[in-house]
Amino acid sequence: MDSLVAVEKEIDKALDLFENFYDGVDQNLNKAIDHLVSIINDLTKIESEQTFKLSADDSISMCKEQVKELIKHYSDKHKDLHANISKIGKAIDKNFVADYGNMSHVNLIDTVEKKMHLNEAICEHLLRSGHLEVCETLVEEAGLVKKIDEDKKRPFVQMNYILNKLKEKDVSPALEWCQINCKELKAISSNLEFKLHRLRFIQLIQQGPKAQLEVLKYSRNFTQFANDCHKEIQRLMGSLIYLNSGLENSPYSCYLGAELWEEIEEEFTKNACKLMDLPVECPLDVCINTGCRALPALVNIVQVMQQTQCGHILSKDELPIEIDVGQNYRFHSVFSCPILRQQTTDSNPPMRLICGHVISKDALTKLNNSGKNRIKCPYCPMEQAPGEAKQMLF
Repeated sequence: MDSLVAVEKEIDKALDLFENFYDGVDQNLNKAIDHLVSIINDLTKIESEQTFKLSADDSISMCKEQVKELIKHYSDKHKDLHANISKIGKAIDKNFVADYGNMSHVNLIDTVEKKMHLNEAICEHLLRSGHLEVCETLVEEAGLVKKIDEDKKRPFVQMNYILNKLKEKDVSPALEWCQINCKELKAISSNLEFKLHRLRFIQLIQQGPKAQLEVLKYSRNFTQFANDCHKEIQRLMGSLIYLNSGLENSPYSCYLGAELWEEIEEEFTKNACKLMDLPVECPLDVCINTGCRALPALVNIVQVMQQTQCGHILSKDELPIEIDVGQNYRFHSVFSCPILRQQTTDSNPPMRLICGHVISKDALTKLNNSGKNRIKCPYCPMEQAPGEAKQMLF
């Protein structure tokens, strides 16, 4: 983030200089043109040929000097602009690593199955973001026709259509979708349909007194939500007092905010993904964002490992150090062995002793180094056979 800020400062400086440069150019060029026009007008009024020649020579010489000064002035300014643009390149080189080639792992995607899974993830991302034509091309070229068929595309096409309509402040397609999926939405305790009716109700109120009958008629849609949303319904009905004067300067002006439409888009996306058994965030987005967060730390590790000749950072299934990518990108529980102070892995899973205490498999193996049939828990007097420990899955 600091790197981006440093580069952004240099870009802002260059943009300010460009703006001042072109503003000055326009003003001075207009002055020069006006001066030339005035010279031409003055010369056309002179009748004597000798007087004409002298006046013309003086005026043209003066105009030449002004143009030369103008050219020199903006030539110097252009050099300053070039210097500031060069600083942007230097800031980028200073704050960003130009070559990430040593971060790649050539054997990471080495089988047909892995390539197919990657292409499926890209296709899902394209479908989610509405790039249907690009997705269809990738499906054909990657041979995923059987995996990504029309039945799989249809829900994404519908979802993007509804989202585009919500951006246009049209709730009708979303309400139709809610009615079709009403049972599924009730099962997940969704308030999406109520929020859509609320937005449509506010739209009708904004039409003023001419829509009074339509507003009252539409308010009947809130009946089905009376048990769960009665307080919000009361507030909506209270807004009818300002039907004539408008909601802009009323206590209900919060209903006119753009954040309600942004909220409904997020709510719809969340509910649609739940009904399709998909995560709310696109897996490809999550992977890329996580990688971007981890990249600076990985670059530093690679440099250290290259200097010490410890091998490649991605030569194993796990990284040599823990990298904090933020709470939003934690999807699995993490257990660290209290004995060895190490994080458990697939090859070294957590093991539960009969007393309830949990240690890692490596710690259990070390406790059994003596070859005895029974081991003692490191935290309590309970003894047990090594085989009685059960592997735990978090």
